[in-house]
Amino acid sequence: MDGNKDSEKRAILIIDNDRAGAAKLRSLLNENAYRIYTAGTLREARVITEEKSVNVVLLAMGRSDLGPERIIKGLKRGKDDVQIPVIVILESFVEDLVASALKAGAVDYLAWPVDSQELARRTGVYARLKEDHRSVTDRRKGFLKGLLPKLSGGFHSLFNATELMDQRYEKVDRLGIGSFGEVWKIKDVTKDPPDVYVAKIPLSKKLNAKIEKEARILKNLAGHAGVPEVREVIEEKKKIALIQEFVFGKTLFEVIERELEEKEVESVMIQLFDVVAHAHNMGIIHRDIKPENIIVKPDGDIKLLDFGAAKELKEKEMSNTVTGSRPFMSPEQIMGKSQRRSDVWALGVVMYVLYTGMFPFYHDVEKVLMDMILEVPLSPPSKFNEELDPEIERIILKCLEKNPENRYPDAGALKKDITVSFPNYGKNILPLY
Repeated sequence: MDGNKDSEKRAILIIDNDRAGAAKLRSLLNENAYRIYTAGTLREARVITEEKSVNVVLLAMGRSDLGPERIIKGLKRGKDDVQIPVIVILESFVEDLVASALKAGAVDYLAWPVDSQELARRTGVYARLKEDHRSVTDRRKGFLKGLLPKLSGGFHSLFNATELMDQRYEKVDRLGIGSFGEVWKIKDVTKDPPDVYVAKIPLSKKLNAKIEKEARILKNLAGHAGVPEVREVIEEKKKIALIQEFVFGKTLFEVIERELEEKEVESVMIQLFDVVAHAHNMGIIHRDIKPENIIVKPDGDIKLLDFGAAKELKEKEMSNTVTGSRPFMSPEQIMGKSQRRSDVWALGVVMYVLYTGMFPFYHDVEKVLMDMILEVPLSPPSKFNEELDPEIERIILKCLEKNPENRYPDAGALKKDITVSFPNYGKNILPLY
């Protein structure tokens, strides 16, 4: 009987990597009224939300190593496939931090000192909204389940009346949209069965040159296993679209939701060093190396995607534009002076993340993060991974020297150092899922 009563309680998940902080927050909640769970990482939180019907998440913010924005975005759905409300708890009110959290998907915030009654009221309201949303969603699913079979015949032709690109490519699923354009999964309907590709389409014809440059770069890099293949470039309604290989797999960002074994990290990194070294040899810098742009195939092979930010150095050794993803940007890249050594920095960040589970520098407020990258001393990775080989730490620290002259000159030199230090590094390519 008690077990049934307990299962009827609303479930609250507290995410805080500080046990004392989690306990303090937990003490404000009525444990007789809630089922309370705690997690210190996104990985732990995801396990709980997949196994339990969590009503509300309370996320402690303000600690750079917790990555609150990543956690908010990572908790898209719960066990019942309904958005989980996230209330952020701040150590102190910071306007930029609140704005960043709300933009990422949080529903509300409180700042310490937190009033227990106010916390209970807000938690109750958002739990009720989630319950109501779930109820409506379930009714809709039941309605559609009964309705669609009856209408499928009448609507079949309408649903399949898709406008074709170049009279052969049908849009299947939009994979992403950014400031430059859209990325679509497409299929070639002239083939049986249809071949699947990716189409990059600019938002306007003014951005055609950007697509043409990416196509040119990919063609220059053709032949390397870690670079997606270009099928063709087409013109559709005065827009240039890049048709390229669709890579089946998961992003490295998705893969590292679980902690990788040392040999698995080596499997990823040796391939990443190799493809970036190939680009550097061709006079191309990627400028946006990050786990979201790395696809891991089922057999463990990787592909480095999104050369939209890449730059052809040609006669110059530097690029004079600011581009990239902030947690992976080097000090000189922030200042608009990208070079091969900037990609080496990004490789060092990826290594740091894979070996420790932490970013070398992180803050939700962009200006603070950039200041940290430019000025704050780096915490050695062994601080977060006591078992890390000192030689691996030496290599990571060299990649992350703030002065680019103290880094490896390019990815080839980095690969050479690590393979000389560890002759069997990444010798076996391993499946990661």
